[in-house]
Formats: sequence, C-alpha cells, structure tokens
Amino acid sequence: MTLIESLKAIVGEVNASEAELDRIAYGNAKAVVWPSNAEEVHKIVMLARRAGVPITARGAGVGLRFANDIIVDMSKMNSVITVANDYVEAEAGVLLDDVNKLLKGKVFPVQPESAKACSIGGMIAANALGIKAMEFGKTGKWVEEVKMVDGNGICLTLKGDALRHVVGLRGATGIILSAKLRLSDAVERTAELLKFNTLTAMQEKLDELKNDADVRNIEFMDEISSSLLGFGMASHLIVDYAGDKGMLKGAEAKEAWDARKQLPFVLGQKRYLNAHELQMPLESITRFLNLLRKDEVPCYGPIGLGVLCPVFRDDSSFASRTDYVYRQFNAKKRKTSNPETEKRVLELKAHYDPKNILSRGKFI
Repeated sequence: MTLIESLKAIVGEVNASEAELDRIAYGNAKAVVWPSNAEEVHKIVMLARRAGVPITARGAGVGLRFANDIIVDMSKMNSVITVANDYVEAEAGVLLDDVNKLLKGKVFPVQPESAKACSIGGMIAANALGIKAMEFGKTGKWVEEVKMVDGNGICLTLKGDALRHVVGLRGATGIILSAKLRLSDAVERTAELLKFNTLTAMQEKLDELKNDADVRNIEFMDEISSSLLGFGMASHLIVDYAGDKGMLKGAEAKEAWDARKQLPFVLGQKRYLNAHELQMPLESITRFLNLLRKDEVPCYGPIGLGVLCPVFRDDSSFASRTDYVYRQFNAKKRKTSNPETEKRVLELKAHYDPKNILSRGKFI
C-alpha cells in the first residue's frame, strides 16, 4: 500500500491528497491530510513513524516550509468543547475569533492581528503575542491544559510545568489536539496616540511611561508604518491606560487599535512580508531603530516589553540595500539565543520524538 493509500485508509478518500495543487499550496508537501479526531491523528503519526517520513501540523497559517513533509491540517478539528465562566476548552483547529464570539463579558485576551484566521493550536505552538502584549503576555500564560499526540504516537495531557514541553515549540514535541484556556474579563481601556518627530523624544517618553502605574500597554509604530496607516510620517506610540487617564475613550480608542491590527496586512500589500520578532533592552531600542531607518525597514511592536518586529522585503532590489541591517539584526538575534533553551529542546525531542519526525528542521 502506498503512503497516500495508507493515509486515505485512515481519514477517508476525500481527506487526504497528493494532488499537485494541494502539495504546492502547502509548500511542496509530500501529501496533505485532514484528520477529524484524535484517533486519526494518532494513526497518522504512527504511519509517519514507521515510514520515517517527516510530519508537520498546520493550523490556520500559511507557512511555506513544508517540502517533503506530510502536512496534518487541523482545520477540521474545530469544535469548542466547553465554555465556562473562567475557561474555555477547544480543539486545535478552532479559530480565535470563533471562540471569542461565544463568550459574554469574557475574552481570551491574547489577540494577534490575525485573530480572525489564527487557530488555537497554532497560537499555542508559536506561543503567540497579541497586540496588547505588555498587559496580557504570550498565549502560554493563559493555557491550563493541552492534549497532544507526541512523536511516539502517545496521546498525552500536559498541565502545570509540563506545558513548557509543548507551548512555543512549534510542534517539535507533539501535535496539539485541544487545549483548556483561561479567560479574562472584557475591560475597556482609555488610550493615547502619541506622535514623535525624533527617537530621542520617544525614548524619553518611554522612560516616563515605564514608571506610570496606570500604563497597561505601549505599542510602537515607526515612520513607515505610521504613514501607511494614515497617521503621518512620524513615529507613534499607542498607550493604553487603566482608568480615564487616556484622551481616547470607547470607539476612539478602539479605532486606534483597530488601525494597528491592520498593519501587517498593509505592509504585506507593499511586499514587506519577512517579519521577525526581536527582544532587546529598552536602552538599545533607539540605536536599533536608527539602523533600520537608514535602510527604510518598517518596524512596529509591543515596545513596552522591549519587543520590536522589523519587516523585510524579499525582492532583490531591496535586498541589496537591506543586507547590512539584516545581518546586524541576525547578529543581535544570535546573541539573544539561549544555549540552555536549545539544550532543553533537544532533550525534549529525545523524549517525545526520538525518531525526529515532528516539525523536522522547523525549530532546531
């Protein structure tokens, strides 16, 4: 029996494909399969393990680095299992927006720009940040329990400290089946949209804001990003406050954040597609932004956490001008990498996925 015949025997004729259009749509995959339940995921993993074929789970993302993998598209595992007062349990393929539509007076507070399209499993695998990351942190902060199938084909339930074995590891240890997530009260904030003509002035304001107990979120947009959103050719900060300190209230505050949500899509229309996330000390931010500014590389992000997201273009005419800043960025990224983290991931792979079939080359 061929690989595709074996996959179809597990999930049914219409739920597995090796058609060229499907394979290209998933980054030249070997085959694509759409499971509907945990048993099917288990069988798919066991098949891949026996065949020695790499396997990668896909949520609602559009990653294109799946060449020669079996892609397990989780979009058909999209049931919300339980909605309670302070938590929700949902399958991995459920979209975040669909979860929040079911909640009354509560919200899952981590809100990536792609909330309408991002899946619960994908958010956990990436330990995604949202647009109000300073207040709410990463997805992992709100995860209470994860069910997954590991590289040995074993169905596991992870809680407590064991959540570190799956959250943020991009599928390297297992395919997420479902998760139990804590909820937050849906609270409106007042806000300010602050304009800066110099980075020095912005740095001074950041020093002031970080000592303000009422500040809940600080989001940065550079000149290019601000201009594309119609805010003008200057750097801007969106600042969320607890209470009434902010001048923007209700719909006005929402309008500022809604504009920020659109930024990745607006940049994408200008072919700025190669986004990265970089953490650095607040005192280093001005120097790094000056480096980006020289080569017209747009940047935004939750600067209150010391996180910036430069976005590069891939076309050759731009690449020659951005080569220097890109190399400098990668040098900074290497300096912030943690050998202990790399060692821990290798140890987890040895335990959960000794044959290295899961997300091969995607994380380590």
